[in-house]
Amino acid sequence: MKLLIDTSDHIDHVRVLSEAETLVSYIGQLRDVVERATYDDPESSINLSSDTDLLTLVQACVAEKTTSALKYIFVVGIGGSNLGTKAVYDALYAFEDVLPTNNRPKMLFVDTVDAHMLNTYVQQVIPTITTKDEYVLVTISKSGGTTETLANTEILIDALRRQVGASLDRVVVITDYDYAYWRAALAQGMTCLALPSMVGGRYSVLSAVGLFPLALLGVDIKALRQGALDIRSYCLNIEVAHNPAAQSAVVLVHARAQGKTINDTFVFNSELESLGKWYRQLMGESVGKETTTDGRVVHIGITPTISVGSTDLHSVGQLYLGGPRDKITTFIYSTDSADAPTVPTDRVFPTIVEMIQGKTTADIMQAILGGVQAAYRNHELPFMEVQLASITPYELGAFMQFKMIEMMYVGKLLQVNAFDQPNVESYKIETKRLLEL
Repeated sequence: MKLLIDTSDHIDHVRVLSEAETLVSYIGQLRDVVERATYDDPESSINLSSDTDLLTLVQACVAEKTTSALKYIFVVGIGGSNLGTKAVYDALYAFEDVLPTNNRPKMLFVDTVDAHMLNTYVQQVIPTITTKDEYVLVTISKSGGTTETLANTEILIDALRRQVGASLDRVVVITDYDYAYWRAALAQGMTCLALPSMVGGRYSVLSAVGLFPLALLGVDIKALRQGALDIRSYCLNIEVAHNPAAQSAVVLVHARAQGKTINDTFVFNSELESLGKWYRQLMGESVGKETTTDGRVVHIGITPTISVGSTDLHSVGQLYLGGPRDKITTFIYSTDSADAPTVPTDRVFPTIVEMIQGKTTADIMQAILGGVQAAYRNHELPFMEVQLASITPYELGAFMQFKMIEMMYVGKLLQVNAFDQPNVESYKIETKRLLEL
């Protein structure tokens, strides 16, 4: 994974490095968190990739729940309990799910109380299950009290019980240790995996939240963790000129100060769209805050959006290039061009768009990306790039760890708590109040 910052005059590199120096003290704090190797700090998620006990526990649970008949993995969760896992799954397997010859278990994400989705699973998917060995239900709630998650869990367990009988041993609950959900699940004979209490949901993809369902599917979670571990040392480098997370954070915050309050993640591999949605939650929930850490009311934030190249160039490209100058963009793409299809030389329409003859789709996409970036420069629009060597568990792990540490730096620069979500809790409280009426 490599971060590139636009070399034109639209981003002041000298100022970026100068402002990044203000993070040196906080970088030292993060290095201390790693040195302690505990989960006692809000930033403790940076220790997940090096936690060997966690890996052993997850692998043991996977070995216990894996069967040769496994067909479906239901992942019940919302927000951070769901988005990171889905980002990795979609990046690796989304296009393969349509293949009738695909023998890998399907991962079904149950992240809303949408009636059509639930009815499809209950009335069409679950009736195809003939034994309990054909499914695992993973239900994830950090607090244990998320309304949507509990409702969906109850509905699916009821449908599965009616289909194959009592089989609560096929349910895995991931929540904070010894909370109400944990204790209730153990009392029912379910398996529980703990999420460290100081690790927030949006920072939890490298915990059991993401590792267990992904490993159960067959994803190389060791490579996912190794990518995160390898990038961590760069993102905690005191020498900010070699610290991609610190530099990216400063660019985003500096752009915001110049009125660019929208941060667009523009992926040029469509299988990375869910990765952009994961990052959208990470940024929105982390730095969209009413008050600063010292209590000042500021209503501050950066609005994250997600675009897909080249699809969205025909929907919002005009807006981005011709509309308000309120955006900072990060282009994300893989440089791997292996196996890219080639436009044949014996064409049906040889005189139309002649220059594509003999070119691979990778060549075409690279030209589109280059054209977009040239247009951004011509319109004096700032951007960064993240190059992935390939779309693999290793590279995904590196990218996600880089972005999680970046967000800690953005929070520090904006002087907000990047680890709480008080206003999210307010909607949960009101939801429960209405349901009690």
